[in-house]
Amino acid sequence: MEITIKPAALSQFKQIDFKENEGIRIEAVFVGSCSIAAEHSLKIDHKRDDDDLFNVYGIPVLISKASQEQLRDKVAIDYNPKMGYKLSSDEEVYQYNLHLTRAE
Repeated sequence: MEITIKPAALSQFKQIDFKENEGIRIEAVFVGSCSIAAEHSLKIDHKRDDDDLFNVYGIPVLISKASQEQLRDKVAIDYNPKMGYKLSSDEEVYQYNLHLTRAE
């Protein structure tokens, strides 16, 4: 999987004081109903056993194997102060207006 962090998002992420084994988690959770869809989120979280760790410009990015199944091979994160974070691929925008939270 290839992860791109756009300059505006990178600037935001570089302000975070990551603790040991922490990173930005990209999560894609399958939601079943009449259609097939996934809900996406970004959060600061600890690495889990089923996560792959990607180091992107010095930023640790965590994605579980299950989330990777819901995402394309290339994923980008961008940031706009008025619209929050945007998670996308070359083929689609997964979600706008994402907020970075810290996992509990």
